[in-house]
Amino acid sequence: MELDTVAKVLYAWYRLVGTTSADGALTDLGEGTNDVAYLYLTRGSRKAQRWMADMGYGGWRKRGSALSWSGADATDGGRYSALPSDFLRAYGSARLSALRKADGTPWGQEVTAHEETVKGDFYYLRGEQLWITRLANPPSALYLEYHYKHPAWDGDTTIDFPMDARPLIVAEAANVAKEEDWFPHGPEIEQKIERALARAREEARGVARQTKQPRQFQRPRRIGNRW
Repeated sequence: MELDTVAKVLYAWYRLVGTTSADGALTDLGEGTNDVAYLYLTRGSRKAQRWMADMGYGGWRKRGSALSWSGADATDGGRYSALPSDFLRAYGSARLSALRKADGTPWGQEVTAHEETVKGDFYYLRGEQLWITRLANPPSALYLEYHYKHPAWDGDTTIDFPMDARPLIVAEAANVAKEEDWFPHGPEIEQKIERALARAREEARGVARQTKQPRQFQRPRRIGNRW
């Protein structure tokens, strides 16, 4: 059976955690029917996205609006722009900038938030903000390429996930749910969920890898050209 509707994903989650929508423990605090399931499917889908991205999957990619900057070098140690509300992860690396000019040309180089004192055309992520370092000279129109979050789940959600990897959403959601007080089972079902997660990840690994090229190990990043 393909998990091609919200209802089918919902049923798969209930089966894996070993309960039903009629379980009173799921509505003890005033939640509506399926509200708790939707909460865990939202968390599970985003955990699944991060795992797929770690495996090299290039989906859920978009370009944000042109960045606008707040702050100043003299008073804030750089300038910053708010990350998009649906931001999941920057689509870049230490070797390929996630910041792009209008024509797609990369601009700048990513550093960690701990390297915020460097000067020049560098950027870093801190909390819900994108920062550029002191003396950075960005073009007038600069854009962030990023992976966006899967929409929160409800009865009308459009599922934005590869069909063959959707069991990973169910397994990730169940794995989070098994730690909650309402979870109705013991170690045997917990182990079943963990096995299901391992199997779903193994199946999704092939979906995430969309090329036959071997995965590349990156060389250590260097800033500047002198030791």
